Amino acid sequence: MKAEKAVLRSRISAWRDGLAPEERRRPESLIVDLVEAWLESVGAGTLLAYVPIRSEVDIRPAVDRARRRGMTVAFPKVRPDGDLEAIPALRWEDLRAGAFGIPEPEGNPVEPARIDAVLVPGIAFDRLGRRLGYGKGYYDRFLRRVPGAAKAGVAFAGQWVDRLPADPHDVPVDYVITEEGIWDVRGGCFVKEDVEKR
Repeated sequence: MKAEKAVLRSRISAWRDGLAPEERRRPESLIVDLVEAWLESVGAGTLLAYVPIRSEVDIRPAVDRARRRGMTVAFPKVRPDGDLEAIPALRWEDLRAGAFGIPEPEGNPVEPARIDAVLVPGIAFDRLGRRLGYGKGYYDRFLRRVPGAAKAGVAFAGQWVDRLPADPHDVPVDYVITEEGIWDVRGGCFVKEDVEKR
């Protein structure tokens, strides 16, 4: 299974890295709008977002809109023990390079019970909500600590596959948001599709 994950990780990362700016622009705009709609639908008050790195979907416009609506937005910070904690930040400029060079906030963490929604990055997702990450397990460990939060994987449609290999410790998301719509894992259907596809 480890080898299978490694092959998928390499292939899908290469595809995403190869997207030209003009190929990303329209899908990212649709995803940002769908992320905003999803946050409203789950009634999120405190959000754990991610800082887009490499070629991940840029969710910053959706995060900015959430802040303007009064939502508390936190970002992951890697603790010395290797677990993630969620720390609020009011501005992107407040983030500083942390573990692996990824921008992280400083300050006091939010109690996991206060987090209503989590936007989860990944290399790939499947229809059962399983996620293929970078292989360190940070998000899997964190998601186990927020069982009551709504969890959405965010990716381009090309990162969405029928089935991913999964280990027992892998924690699935509840929704997968791509430019094609918001996939409800439990319902096995789209709850909001790209309006142009209707």
